[in-house]
Amino acid sequence: MSLIAILASAFASTLTFAMSTPLLSVRLEAQGHSGSMIGLNTSVEAAAILLFTLATPTLARRLGVANALYLGVAIMTAAIALLPVWNSLEGWFVLRFVMGAGIAIHWVIGEVWLNTVADDATRGRVVGLYVTTMSAAYCLGFPVLMMTGTEGLLPFYLITATVAASALPLIFARRLIPSLPTEPAAHYATLIRRQPTLMAAAVLNGMLINAILAFFPVFADRMGASERAGFGMLFAIALGNVLLQLPIGMLADRRDGQHGRMLLILMAVASAAGFLLLPMVLGSYAAWPLLTIWGGSFGGLYTVGLAMVGRRFGANDLTAANALFAFTYETGTLVGPIIIGTGIDFWNPYGFLAAGSGACFLFLLIAATRRV
Repeated sequence: MSLIAILASAFASTLTFAMSTPLLSVRLEAQGHSGSMIGLNTSVEAAAILLFTLATPTLARRLGVANALYLGVAIMTAAIALLPVWNSLEGWFVLRFVMGAGIAIHWVIGEVWLNTVADDATRGRVVGLYVTTMSAAYCLGFPVLMMTGTEGLLPFYLITATVAASALPLIFARRLIPSLPTEPAAHYATLIRRQPTLMAAAVLNGMLINAILAFFPVFADRMGASERAGFGMLFAIALGNVLLQLPIGMLADRRDGQHGRMLLILMAVASAAGFLLLPMVLGSYAAWPLLTIWGGSFGGLYTVGLAMVGRRFGANDLTAANALFAFTYETGTLVGPIIIGTGIDFWNPYGFLAAGSGACFLFLLIAATRRV
């Protein structure tokens, strides 16, 4: 029952995020705002997530885990419901910051609950199922938005109802929501020193996912592919993230302990290979299976990393470790598009490949150095 509640709530909240981000970008563009202003407005939400991931453990200890979860959903619902009411650039800066705070609270506590429910024998599979659920919600968000359109109030009504519905499974399972330790957890700097490879994997995963979402269609277009083909290939990447996380989680369960870092290294090698092989297969049928495996490989960094967080940190440190893992992931989503975009500017269009594979090799260096 706990796992069903977590997955149902995560699906609804992720679907909300997947629909609201492109919707707001399209609406701002229709209002005549520049690309840089749209990007800045979007980054406010990420900045709030960064800030509140680290504040969530303290908030949960003071309010109680269940109350903090309900607060996160309430904040998201209220912010989204007010978007068409406070329909101005200034208002959306405020509301998107508030929305990011709610997302962070819901995200961190949900993953702590997930790691509490899972045991070491099945943790990888449970996390794989969780990441698969969120990936499926991302894939579904675009078609739903295409059906509702981006004009009028209907998409806002649907998004508000969806995020509000994410509270229902939490209410039904409220007696199963775990409590957090009352004593303070280890300092965040201490947690990073204990498991730098895990946190570096989260940064790399956030960087690759956000940068590829933003720049893969641009890269495909500059390589001569049509816009339709570019978005089709992006869907193949997302599909790989949906299909392969459960098998990767099962593999993580079989290769526990010291082999977890090796599995992260394998995911990073596959991610780097995907970047390097792209120019050779783009435009051929071989591109589609490569893109599917590629999407699953860098998505697997999150699956394996989150499972290892549950194994490597004790009960007293688990909440802070989950918050730090989310924080480092979100850091990657912020810096990734900047690094990849700069790479494309310097070496068009191959900077996309150079910057992406370079980030993978930097992670491999960190992992190898840590192992030595």
